[in-house]
Amino acid sequence: MKKNLFLSFIVLAAISLASCSKDAANPAPAIESVTAVNNIVTVTFSEAVYANNDATGNLTTANFTVAVPNVTFTTSVAHVAGEKVATITLDYTSIIPNGTKVTVTTATSIYDDKGEALATGATASADLAPDLGIIGEWISSGSNVSPLLVTYFQVDSIYAKFGEDNTLLVHQFNIGNTSGTPDVIYQSTFTMEKSGVGNIWNIVIVQEMPYLADVSGIFEIKADPELLWYEVVQTSGTQNVPPTAAAGFGSTNGGVFGDTNIQKFVRK
Repeated sequence: MKKNLFLSFIVLAAISLASCSKDAANPAPAIESVTAVNNIVTVTFSEAVYANNDATGNLTTANFTVAVPNVTFTTSVAHVAGEKVATITLDYTSIIPNGTKVTVTTATSIYDDKGEALATGATASADLAPDLGIIGEWISSGSNVSPLLVTYFQVDSIYAKFGEDNTLLVHQFNIGNTSGTPDVIYQSTFTMEKSGVGNIWNIVIVQEMPYLADVSGIFEIKADPELLWYEVVQTSGTQNVPPTAAAGFGSTNGGVFGDTNIQKFVRK
């Protein structure tokens, strides 16, 4: 009896050692890092990975849960079976506030070429670069003032503050005003969302002062140098048709104004 127990102990010990040796030789894959550049999130694993335990299958959106607090977005995943890097593209339509993180979590098991599994729930995070859209303080003067405003409203310059609380304050200074006091003050609220066309955003404005009005249009913040292109039109009480991202800048009223309704701003 003692001999049989001793032999059983040896067998169990051998199985245990073999199992440990196998795990040490072929550890399960792990998330090595998550990095984010603009809207591209790169997930790097410790080794080549697959969607299936038979070393087949590209990773897809089904394999990940992606969380970005207070941001509206969809995702797409690019990965080739047997590669150690998967790329997640964030297509977002809202702003990305300062201090926002993206967290990537495995929604399924992910396997290496030996069938070892990274289990569901593995997670890692990265900082996202902020994208505040039009939020900030902007000034338009000189040739940046739209020809339409100069011709019909005698506008010399405009100061605009788009607040994080979605309020809009605009000071309009007309030609010849040297007092430093604006000729017209506009107060409004606004909403914005990315259009899905390049870097163009849609904007909708509800003007409260000096009179009630609905205004809408598009904007884009161009780089090198930074310059805000802004084209909006009052739609309430008019037959105006706002510009669209699909038609591009200069598309107010079907394009009849050409580029004359495009306002340009530099950041204050």
